[in-house]
Amino acid sequence: MTTQILVPLDGSPLAEQALPCAITLGRGLPATLVLLRAVWIPPDARGILDSAGLEASALMEQLEVEANDYLRKVASQLQDASLSVRQVVRQGPAAEAIVDYAEQKDIQQIVMATHGYTGVSRWTHGSVAERVLQSVSVPVLLVRAQEGEVSAPWEPMPCQRILVLLDGSAVAEQVLPSATSVARAFGAGIVLFQVPIVYFAGSLIGEWYLPFQGVLETAEQEAQAYLDRVASRLKEQGINVSTAMQIGAVAESIIGYAEANRIDLIAMCTHGRTGRGRWTLGSVADRVLRASSMPILLVRAR
Repeated sequence: MTTQILVPLDGSPLAEQALPCAITLGRGLPATLVLLRAVWIPPDARGILDSAGLEASALMEQLEVEANDYLRKVASQLQDASLSVRQVVRQGPAAEAIVDYAEQKDIQQIVMATHGYTGVSRWTHGSVAERVLQSVSVPVLLVRAQEGEVSAPWEPMPCQRILVLLDGSAVAEQVLPSATSVARAFGAGIVLFQVPIVYFAGSLIGEWYLPFQGVLETAEQEAQAYLDRVASRLKEQGINVSTAMQIGAVAESIIGYAEANRIDLIAMCTHGRTGRGRWTLGSVADRVLRASSMPILLVRAR
């Protein structure tokens, strides 16, 4: 079965900043890149068109023609670079169109820019990327778009070190298959990272200090033993892997380590659904998304 990577585009240079990452994955896996553009006229806009005597259906047809022309140009440039590419235009709101297509057409991964659709300079609640994350079941690799145009031909994204976040649970380990697949495609090494969680009731002063030190050392030893076990399994698969840990607030430790150690991509699981049709990112994943400027691979934990 051919691996398919869905790359949502909206015609903007910001959204196109996901392409270098998709190109590298497309070559390394290998995979077919499916370029998708959604076209949509909101109901309130349709009402305005109707009141002005204009046909919304004619406008929708024009939007589809323009979307196909745009995708055809992008696909042609990627095919010239020896990539397997398909294009598709779907009617509907962007997030819904992306999720529906991914679920219906056996997409294995989505690669998208975090604010290609809204034009804002930061991750925001209510963005297309967030709505996709709330609904889709396949891994999503988010690329933080930067202001300024990026012109074709797009260069493959360099990636040498992937930080894979673990917490000692089987749930968090569900990120490993996707992370190792991406690592192989990029030719990157993996750093298994854990922030040991120490539950300690009492003050960190006076007679409480030494007992706390013992608890902390035990937590670090247990975390290192766990990371070594996981690393051993990955090494047997031919993965270049190392381990690291850091004591502190979880999200802040992740960001600090990534920025200080030349990490190119962060991979992590999110926690599953908490209600019908909703995916809660969780406080850690949410804070990492908001604070990090590097690409993030998110895998929904089942």
